[in-house]
Amino acid sequence: MEFVDKLREKPLVKKIEKFFPAIAFLGGFGWDSITLGMSIDDSDLVFLLAYYTGALILVVLLSARLEHPEGWTAERIMAAAAARPQKQAPKQEAKQPPRQPTTKIGNAASTAASTVANAATSAASSVASAADKLAEKVGLEKTAIPENAIVVEHHFLDREWSPVWKDRFTWALQFFFGGISSALVVCYFKSSGSLASLILVILLAMLLVGNEFLKKHYESFGLNLTMFCLLGTMVLNFTIPHLVHSIGFGWFFLSTMLSFGVCALIWKISRRTKKVLIAPAVISVLLIVAYLMNWVPPVPLVLKQQMACQNFDKETYTCDIDAPSFLQKVGLKSPTVHRMDGNEVYFLSSVYAPAKLKAELEYRWYYQEPSTGKYKLTDKISSSRMTINGGRESGFRSFSKKKNVPPGIYRVETAYKNGAVIGSSAFEVFEGAPENGFVRDTLR
Repeated sequence: MEFVDKLREKPLVKKIEKFFPAIAFLGGFGWDSITLGMSIDDSDLVFLLAYYTGALILVVLLSARLEHPEGWTAERIMAAAAARPQKQAPKQEAKQPPRQPTTKIGNAASTAASTVANAATSAASSVASAADKLAEKVGLEKTAIPENAIVVEHHFLDREWSPVWKDRFTWALQFFFGGISSALVVCYFKSSGSLASLILVILLAMLLVGNEFLKKHYESFGLNLTMFCLLGTMVLNFTIPHLVHSIGFGWFFLSTMLSFGVCALIWKISRRTKKVLIAPAVISVLLIVAYLMNWVPPVPLVLKQQMACQNFDKETYTCDIDAPSFLQKVGLKSPTVHRMDGNEVYFLSSVYAPAKLKAELEYRWYYQEPSTGKYKLTDKISSSRMTINGGRESGFRSFSKKKNVPPGIYRVETAYKNGAVIGSSAFEVFEGAPENGFVRDTLR
């Protein structure tokens, strides 16, 4: 650590260090955006759990404080007692020879000796008093045990970290929280398919940006525990489905309770008041309510591709789509479906899930009322063939279809069954052939 401290004192390093948070933020977020969500490897989970473990250790270390600054441990009292000068037993007076008759010269010598002894005693007392004052000024301990000494039980977290170590701990905690937030924003955003579920993603994004300005505030144990509870619940909600190969409310509830349990254990170790657990408890309850309201994205499911078409081939997952215009290709205009000869309209989608993970999907068809412009739910379609078998990098492919679709604007949501939306797409249905004809496309 001494080498690092010396390196940070160099002028060039000081200049670079000012931009390090921004560089780390943009670099880490960019890398996560490219890699995470495309496919999830075991190494990704290992790194995420390593960030979580590192943050856990640092939150515990930063909870340290002197519970009784005026207190004395039993060991300290024993050491002080051992360091005290022991009282010597009074010596027996030796037999004095018969006193000789004093003379004037003898009396003068005796008086002089007494004066010198008194002066020496006074000087020694002054020196001792000055030494005590100096020791008190520089913070040295006296060996005398105060009469009102409080005997306290010593434990590892009963200490006060130096400013240097506090700076190191808060810097490391900022790094770990930033790494976790960056990964979670990417993963939850890619799994978010509705405006409601974006609320949590926006909150995570705000924490990701705010983390760059909270380093000094991470000395507060209450803030650390609150952040750790929120991010920890999101991490476990992402990790547990990979381990058990399943998602659902039961697993989300388990991840929430497990995260809160870890926070309660940290509180127990830290010997703080119960007030610091109020914020983690409130966050846990709000997350459970948000999940029941379908506001939590169904991680780790990620929508890869979707399309509306006709003349669908189940073997090759190919179908006819309207030849897209330039605006439709760049996503500035909704796709169209020109239905020919009473054909069925198909909606196809592919959803990525980690290997061995199973999850049921459903398709929700909405029709936009021309008079009000509002979408109305018309159908919920699900079946056994819509159960995801994870592991395919391009995603698990599935479809739904509707007969006798009248012209109008539709929106179809691909969702976890009875749960949050993974993705959606709006399109407009027309009767007759399109101007630019049809093209054959494949759901990858």
